[in-house]
Amino acid sequence: MKNTIKKIICIFAALSLAASLSAVCCAEFKASFSLGGPGSIRAGNTLTVQFKADGNGICGILADITYDTSKLTYKSDSGALSDWKVEVTEKNGSLQIWAEENNGFKSPIKSQKTVISLNFKVNDNVKTGDKIEIKANISQVSDTENELSGLSAAYSVTVARPLSSDSSLKSLSVEGYTLKPDFSPDQTEYEIDGEVEYTLNALKIKAETNDGEASVDISGSRLSVGANTVRIKVTAENDSSVTTYSIKAKMKQDPDYVASSDASLSSVSLSEGRLSPEFAPDRYDYIVYVPYEVDSVSASGDPNDKKAKAEPLGDTALQVGENLIVLRCTAEDGTENEYRITVMRMEAYDAETETETETETETETETETEPETETETEAETDTETEPETETETEFISIGTEPDTEPEVTQTETDAVTEDESPVPFTNTVPLWTVIAAAVGGIAIGALGSVLVLNSVKERK
Repeated sequence: MKNTIKKIICIFAALSLAASLSAVCCAEFKASFSLGGPGSIRAGNTLTVQFKADGNGICGILADITYDTSKLTYKSDSGALSDWKVEVTEKNGSLQIWAEENNGFKSPIKSQKTVISLNFKVNDNVKTGDKIEIKANISQVSDTENELSGLSAAYSVTVARPLSSDSSLKSLSVEGYTLKPDFSPDQTEYEIDGEVEYTLNALKIKAETNDGEASVDISGSRLSVGANTVRIKVTAENDSSVTTYSIKAKMKQDPDYVASSDASLSSVSLSEGRLSPEFAPDRYDYIVYVPYEVDSVSASGDPNDKKAKAEPLGDTALQVGENLIVLRCTAEDGTENEYRITVMRMEAYDAETETETETETETETETETEPETETETEAETDTETEPETETETEFISIGTEPDTEPEVTQTETDAVTEDESPVPFTNTVPLWTVIAAAVGGIAIGALGSVLVLNSVKERK
């Protein structure tokens, strides 16, 4: 009995082990596939379908894609799986996909991945309600050691009705006011009968589309004093057909409102050059210098008050010389200020004429300086000869002083001024003065000699 029980236990253990081994082997490799795409398509659309794989270590795939060529036209493939080599071949109205891991078996598919995307065009002849199918038959999938086959996937979608191109309105009205003319879907321009009260912040507009899938966008319903235009833009379901309706409305002015008289500019802009002096709102005259190569200048100004308007006056084309551009700023109450800009365009530069002018100027300068050179030479010659005269004068006038100072001639005065030192007199000394001086000298010398001899004798 005990042996029987042992045998039964061993058999169950063996069966359990076999089942476990079988489960392990099956768990080591599995694969599944799917095709995904949009839930709605229309004739003429581009249809993109994703070929997806899921498994545990997929490294290679071979699959055939079939579709109805009367409804679809294959265009291209895109978005191949990273680190995989994917090839799509079109033949006989079907596609063959060969995909293999291309990273040394380091990037197998272990979760759902898009292997490749297939792009088709939905043919224009398909009708609303037609069913479009794409099928995938996987003839081989492997993990390098194990292979599976006979797997499949499919995608289908029904052709929807074409998108509406109706961008018309069914009705249009403004609360509290009447439109002129009466509304009609084909009439796109209207105006409010009468003026809108200044206390109204915005118009309340009701616009109903003819097609429930169309959209409406209203702009400009908030009004300002004076003329206003409200626009109602209707976009059809297909996003390509658009119709814009407009309503003109004039808003009354507040009876207590005082219009601005600010006609000043806050800034001035030039296409060329720079204002001189620097711009100031209360300065109205300026000048701008531009080279000859600039043949036009445009100016614009920004009003200090948003309700004022600025406009340029005058021709932007420039003539050589003086040109005037005026910027006129008109305030809300009609007050005007004019900013005057004088644009000076230089003359064309002529290199040859400039060279000739410089040469003539240098020649005239040299001619004018030659007489000065001669004068300087004569002055130097006079200066060199004067010392000799001074020597003679000093020699002759030894031992005597004239009773009166000799007169200085104009020539001598000029010489003193130029050299900044006295120049000796050159007047002739009388002969008797020279003889008297000589005799006096001899007499004094003789007297001295006698005195010296007498002194010597007394000592002896």
